[in-house]
Amino acid sequence: MEIKDIEYVKAIVKYKSITKAAEALYISQPSLSVYIKNMQERLGFEVFEQEGKKLSLTYLGEEFLSFGNQILKVREDFFDAVQNIQKNQFGRLKLAIPLLRSSYLVPELLPKFYQLYPNVEVILKETSSAKFPKLIKNGDVDLALMNRHHDDKYLTTEKIKSEEMVIALPSNHHLKSLYQTNKTQNCQYPSIKLDMLKDELFILHQPDQFSRQMAEDIFQQNHFHPKSILATRNIETATNLVANQMGVSFVNSSHTKHLNSNDKVILFSLEKKVTVDLIVAYRKGRKLPSYANDFIEICKNNI
Repeated sequence: MEIKDIEYVKAIVKYKSITKAAEALYISQPSLSVYIKNMQERLGFEVFEQEGKKLSLTYLGEEFLSFGNQILKVREDFFDAVQNIQKNQFGRLKLAIPLLRSSYLVPELLPKFYQLYPNVEVILKETSSAKFPKLIKNGDVDLALMNRHHDDKYLTTEKIKSEEMVIALPSNHHLKSLYQTNKTQNCQYPSIKLDMLKDELFILHQPDQFSRQMAEDIFQQNHFHPKSILATRNIETATNLVANQMGVSFVNSSHTKHLNSNDKVILFSLEKKVTVDLIVAYRKGRKLPSYANDFIEICKNNI
C-alpha cells in the first residue's frame, strides 16, 4: 500500500466519479483509471466494484480505506511533529468555518495570523458545520470553528465564547409592542414566550445543520410544536424572509450585526434564555503545531 493509493481511492469515494476525482487530483481520467487497475493487481484484490455507472467500494475496499485513513493520520502527526521541531517557519493550516461566520471572522482573524506566520498557508473550507466532525476525523481539516451541539468522543474542543440564540420577527409584527414593554435594563433583547408564536411559520435550517438541531432541542425543551416549517441552508435567506413578513426564525446573536436585514427585523430572547458555545475543534490525541495553537489563541482574544 502506498500513500498515493490511499489518496486516489479517497478522492474517488469523495467525488463518486473517476472523472471528477481525476480533475481534483490534476491528472487525466485515463491515467487515474490505469493507476487504479494496476493498483488492484498489485494489492491482489478489487478495491472497487462497478454496477452500471455506479462505482462503489468492495468490502475489502472499505477495509483498505479505513486503515488507509489511519495511515494518513499517522503521517499527518509525523509532519506536525517535524513542523514543531523546525519552529513552524513553514506549514499549512486547514481551517473549516461556516460560510456566514467566514464572511466576518476571516477578515478579522487571518491578518493577525499572517503577521505571526507569513509562511503558513491557510486553506479554508466553508461549508455546513454539520460536516465538520467527519472532516476532522478524516484529516481533511485541522481546526473547525463551530457551535457546540453534542460532545464527540473523537474531538478535542476549546471554548471561544458563549452566544445567545434569539428569535427574529418582522419589525411590523403584531407583537412588536413587546419590544419595549418586555425590555429590561440588564438584557440586550426583550423576552418572548415561544407559545406566543404557535401560529407562525418557522424558517429554519435543514435537518442536517447544527442550528436546525439546536432549534429542535429548543422546541422539545419547551414542549412546543411549530405549526409549519420552511427549511433553507442560508441564514441570510431566512432573515430576509422574516424581513419580508414570511415568518420567524432563530438566529445566533453574533450573526445579527452582520445581517443585511437588521432594520426590518426585531430580535427577542426566549423567556427560557438559550445559549450555545462557539468552539474550536480538532482531532482528539493530535499534537497540534504551534501555529495552530496560536490561531486558537487569536480566536479567543478577537472573537
